[in-house]
Amino acid sequence: MMPEANTARSALLDELVRHAYQYSPEKPFLLVSGQYSDEYLDCKLALSQPAAMAALGKVFLAQLTAPVVAIGGLTMGSDPIAMSTSQTSYGTPKPLRWFTVRKEAKGHGQKKLVEGSVKPGESVVVVDDVCTTGGSTVKAIEAAREFGLQVTQVIVLVDREQSDGMANIRRAAGDGVEVSAIFTKSQVKQRWLELQGR
Repeated sequence: MMPEANTARSALLDELVRHAYQYSPEKPFLLVSGQYSDEYLDCKLALSQPAAMAALGKVFLAQLTAPVVAIGGLTMGSDPIAMSTSQTSYGTPKPLRWFTVRKEAKGHGQKKLVEGSVKPGESVVVVDDVCTTGGSTVKAIEAAREFGLQVTQVIVLVDREQSDGMANIRRAAGDGVEVSAIFTKSQVKQRWLELQGR
């Protein structure tokens, strides 16, 4: 990873710690999976920060290993990632378009599930903000493939390290598709403890 990407990675981790990570053992959080946890990651709180958006694209762009023309995933977890990475890619030898997958197809117009400037047959990377069970990422992979896109890489911002989420994504992605996470929940928690002076 280039020095600029390393700096961006550190900045992004600190934004996640400051704005997304919450710890409440006395009042556990109910997760979308139906499970309870004394930790919660609200990545949208972090990714709505300008410093996080500036770092996000650099980190994800540096993580790309497959030749792709677009980046996206299920709205809205993937949207800031896709937009920031697309903007960061401007002026590079391989600019990326961004796309988004609706949770359900529009009831009017072209009734599309996949929105954005992508065409069947094109190679894309699917991204997401958090992986717990992997359900939203799997849905994005399936919708992209149903549209005719070739999913050649999958990147998640934070792996919560539970519920076999990354394993579920790997199964859906299939052989030959690289699946990775930028950070694990353990790394976010470790940095939170450091900043707390613990």
